[in-house]
Amino acid sequence: MSVSAAGGSAPTATARSDLEGHLNAFSHRLPPQDAANAAEFFDGKVEAGHAIRQTLLDTPGSRDIFRHLTGFEKLFSTFDLIINTSSQDQESHTSAPSCIDLLRVSFSILAAALASHGGNRMYFRDRIPGGGWHSLYLKLDALRQSNLNDRQEGHSMLEQNLYGCLFACAMDDETILELFKTAMPQQSDNQATSSNLDAEEKSSVESDAQVHPKDKNEDYMTERCLKKTLGPTPSLQNPEALCVAIRLWRSWYDFAQNGDNYRDASVVKAVSYLARSSTHNLVGLRHTDLLSILLASLGDTMLAGRHVSKVRDLAALLLSLGITKLDHAHLLYRNARTSSLVAGLLSDALNSSQSPSYFHFDLSICGYSSIELPDLGVQFPPAGSSKGYTLSLWLQISKFDQNAHTTLFGAFDGGQTCFVLVYLEKDSRNLILQTSVTSSRPSVRFKSVSFREDRWYHIAIAHQRPKTTSSSRVSLSVNGSFVEQLKANYPLTAPVHKGGNMDHRLNPVQAFVGTPQDLASRLGRDAVCSQWRLASAYIFGDVLSDDLVAVYYELGPRYFGNYQDCLGSFNTYHAAASLKIRNDSLYPGKEQRSDIIRAMEVGGSELLSETKLILGLSPENVHTASNFGLPDKVSATRYISESAVRSTRHLGSKYGSLVINSALPLINDALKHPNGYGVLTGGPAIVTILSLDNAAWQIGGSTAVVLNLLAGAHSEDAVIQALKCIFGTIRNNWRCSEAMERENGFAILSNLIADKVNGGVLKKEGNEKHQSSSQAYTEASRKFAPDILALVLKFLGYRTDKPEQSILNNPLAYRILLVDADFWRTQPVDVQGLYYTQFLAFGVHSKYATFNAKRLSKMRIVKKWLEALKTEPFKNSTFKQFLDAFQAMLALNMTGDCLRSCAMYITYALEKARNEEQQLEVQNSAGSTGNTPIQIRDAETMSNAPYREAGADPEVSPAQRASRILKLYADTVCLSSDAGNTLKFAKTVTNKWLLNLLVSDNAEVVTQVMRILARLLVISGHNYVKRFSEETGGLVIMQHRLQHWYHITAVWRACFAILFGRDVALVDFARPFNLFSLVDEYIIDGRDQTLHPEILPVLVAMMQNGLKVFNRSNTKSRASLDTADIERSTTPQATDSSNSGKGASLDGG
Repeated sequence: MSVSAAGGSAPTATARSDLEGHLNAFSHRLPPQDAANAAEFFDGKVEAGHAIRQTLLDTPGSRDIFRHLTGFEKLFSTFDLIINTSSQDQESHTSAPSCIDLLRVSFSILAAALASHGGNRMYFRDRIPGGGWHSLYLKLDALRQSNLNDRQEGHSMLEQNLYGCLFACAMDDETILELFKTAMPQQSDNQATSSNLDAEEKSSVESDAQVHPKDKNEDYMTERCLKKTLGPTPSLQNPEALCVAIRLWRSWYDFAQNGDNYRDASVVKAVSYLARSSTHNLVGLRHTDLLSILLASLGDTMLAGRHVSKVRDLAALLLSLGITKLDHAHLLYRNARTSSLVAGLLSDALNSSQSPSYFHFDLSICGYSSIELPDLGVQFPPAGSSKGYTLSLWLQISKFDQNAHTTLFGAFDGGQTCFVLVYLEKDSRNLILQTSVTSSRPSVRFKSVSFREDRWYHIAIAHQRPKTTSSSRVSLSVNGSFVEQLKANYPLTAPVHKGGNMDHRLNPVQAFVGTPQDLASRLGRDAVCSQWRLASAYIFGDVLSDDLVAVYYELGPRYFGNYQDCLGSFNTYHAAASLKIRNDSLYPGKEQRSDIIRAMEVGGSELLSETKLILGLSPENVHTASNFGLPDKVSATRYISESAVRSTRHLGSKYGSLVINSALPLINDALKHPNGYGVLTGGPAIVTILSLDNAAWQIGGSTAVVLNLLAGAHSEDAVIQALKCIFGTIRNNWRCSEAMERENGFAILSNLIADKVNGGVLKKEGNEKHQSSSQAYTEASRKFAPDILALVLKFLGYRTDKPEQSILNNPLAYRILLVDADFWRTQPVDVQGLYYTQFLAFGVHSKYATFNAKRLSKMRIVKKWLEALKTEPFKNSTFKQFLDAFQAMLALNMTGDCLRSCAMYITYALEKARNEEQQLEVQNSAGSTGNTPIQIRDAETMSNAPYREAGADPEVSPAQRASRILKLYADTVCLSSDAGNTLKFAKTVTNKWLLNLLVSDNAEVVTQVMRILARLLVISGHNYVKRFSEETGGLVIMQHRLQHWYHITAVWRACFAILFGRDVALVDFARPFNLFSLVDEYIIDGRDQTLHPEILPVLVAMMQNGLKVFNRSNTKSRASLDTADIERSTTPQATDSSNSGKGASLDGG
């Protein structure tokens, strides 16, 4: 035993001794003064450095020895040597090549020491005084300072080599040391290189979006060179080195002060290329301070415009994974008020960062990637009272491999008696469920859906146990909707494992998500190119109903709980609306007793107990190696027990990261049982996203944070960007939505929008110089008011591309931002057109109109608009659209209150018009006695009236408004498809109101009143007609009023409809008024029965008055003819003789 022990320790001691000797040779010593000995001195240090690197790569355990021998500290002493030598040798440059060689080997040693060693990475990051990477930046910046006087060739060479060393260290690849020296295109080569491009490449270069003209070829050529040198899928090992490179770029950029260094731009482009290449690279860069540097650079006025876009694009890439510190959110929201660039970045980041946290399985790294659980802890598949099991996955396929299936989930015991495998077929991309390895029909295929790339899917597979009378069935639901049901073999139960002492237990059932190494079709880098993401995975020990699956889907992929709370509080506006539509359509009259309402309002635990949860995996429940290094016993026991701490440290050192199974709610239990955690194999990336909408809620409750953006916006673009940020923060976040409602945020938002639309953005220079404020307001409104309204409508659920699919998802915001906001009715014609059209889209044309109508009917829209008709001006060009929307809203809310309100408004408007006419007559009569008073009044009126240009849109007078509203009112009451409106009118509005309107001298008013009266008398029956005639005296009043309207054919048609009991809604008032049309309309099937002969006196009175007027007019016409004959006969006698002779000759002729 002692020999073996000695033999085992000898290599370690030898390696330690060799490494210590190489480090001593490499450590800092003053170089000799003469050049020959100095060159030999540097060559020796370079040779020692190569030996150190080779030892680190070849000898196991050498990286720990390197750390123990203070190797990192000795590296920094070497950097000091390079700095001193460079500062002393600026004129001769004799030591420059040796210094560069030493610099390169130092970075290679650093990369080798950090490679695949978490302890060294943590030590270098945290234990080096000041932080290893920050100290490295200071050393390199000092090296730059030592070369301040060498601004030409020497400085450029230093720059190229430093960037190359940092990128080589970041990728742990020495082959790219010359990346910025030979591989990247030169500025002078751009024109020559671009001339060699083919037509397609030139077209791609010219279409490069929004870059400086000088960069059109540069960007494309840089991309080509990076792809050629780094490869299509480069891998980052030390992303912190790139953060140092960007910090150096910023310091050197300020030093150059010209912003025209092409290689400076290439550094940012290279980092962006690496970030775009893979999710692993992007995740690595996200955990550095790179985002902080970029956000600070965006506010730097020294940065040239052609480079700002590069910095913004790289920041947008990092923000797509959310922020890492709340300071980032504070900086973005604060600077967005003053910078349009930051506001645009914030708007884009709000949309991109709302992706859920996820595991990224990239099989191109080594051919496999998975999360594996050694045991599910319970019998699987479930037995006893359970109806079966349900597998729920939130996933996104990033890339399919055409030659390999995409494995999603699996569970099996050691002998594969129990076997479940779920995967996507490589050709059809259909979902396959395999439940056996020995059955003749082991798997089933769901052909109804083919999965696509770059889309989030919610998959629920509910497998029912077989019954004595029926076989087992499996159902697939995708995105909350049932897709397909098939017959499938139910998985067999794992056999019993017979242990000692009569300990008989079931064989453990292992589970995995992704592709384990044993199931990999090919191993090795780039052997398989499949990539996909998992937001959450659950196994329930029961069959979920379709309603419960829909509720779980509407929670979205960002939810990671156990579905035990009142789930309605976690829903967004759109999700809540979708569930209510589903509930109303499936359970009419029983809405409150459905599973949907119980899950949303009572609690998910009422439908599915937490004990039914077998497996729950989420990136939010991952404990990495840094979490296992708990600082002390006191803080450790504050969270978990001492035994769990020991288990945690053991598992952390063995696996690195653990995924806690949320089916075990206590972390103490999860860490001590094999079914409480899963291990990561194949290096799946763990992406935990802190989205900017959640960050806004954390830093200030979100309401004040986002509304402050709009309050500080003083330009059209700033207002649009601010609204995008506001709606992006609220739309998909239930916390921010609650905060807006609780703090009256929508009312504040409405006031801010009104201020901006009504001239609040008119602070640009030049508006007051050349235009009046009203003209400037009109032009500004025409520019961005349509965009503002479009953004508001999109937030509220209106779809411009497909209005028939519009859902009113937020009734509170809709009422405040649209219904109560009267400023929309003063906007240009196109804005008002969209404003009124959306009411029709939501309430009438949408296929969800019934659901929308329930919400619209509670907003008192009709009453608000009636008040607006009394006080606000309406233009003739938009009044037709207003009437269409008004009629639709009146039809949706045909209540007694609305009917009374409309009747009162019509009376008010007609009386107001009558008073105005009387005042005008008084003024005209006063003007006939003298011109001075009326001329003075007209002059005063003209001076106070607003200036109206030629061709201006006229306003609709009160009389015209009343007449059109009355016609609309009559159309609604006399609707042919629904007699309920008429009966409701009869109960609500007294018929005396109609009789009072017959006094009007407006023929259109009398016509519409008669339509309503005819419909009312015919539909209500004989008893109503009798009361109308005897108690109200309605027929007598009609006889008195209508006799003057004998010349209106519509009045005759309405009276005939009453006489023959014909529904006036079926009468065509546009037909010619003659015997044939009357017979065709009122005598049906040869029957001419008079149902209401009480109307005959009215008809007789109209006829008598018409005959009197006719006779009177004939008498007057004959009298006028006789007078004319007399005048013609007497006129020649009064003339002279010549005229009388002419007349005689005419008479004789």
